[in-house]
Amino acid sequence: MPIIEKPDYSQKRAIPNTIKLVLLIAVIFGIYMRSCYNKKRDIYYVVSDIELAEQTLSSVDVLFVVQNTTEFAREETFLIKIYTDRGDEIASKIVALNIDPSSKKKYRKIIDSWERGLYEGEQLSHATVEIFKAKVF
Repeated sequence: MPIIEKPDYSQKRAIPNTIKLVLLIAVIFGIYMRSCYNKKRDIYYVVSDIELAEQTLSSVDVLFVVQNTTEFAREETFLIKIYTDRGDEIASKIVALNIDPSSKKKYRKIIDSWERGLYEGEQLSHATVEIFKAKVF
């Protein structure tokens, strides 16, 4: 029966500097491409006609129109913020929407979690809807 010796893997080998350099350039290029895509997303989707409807003590409906100017169907995340007449942000919510290609569609989203209650005499004034951009750094 032949004798099989196990190779000695106890020595560590260093990663060559050229491989490290190529990986560093690939990471920097990936971050650059993501930032270019995030800048273009504002052009791809147009949010308009934002209004508050059916306000209750525990929830409010936000109506808005999203127009997709691209030829691709995508699922995008939007950030909805609700403000009071004093300018304080009282509620926010991240929602995911399936947007059809080259379409203009009206959406209704219910905001039912508040950061705080309304003070006496305080009213909801307006809402903002913007594309949610996750921060890497």
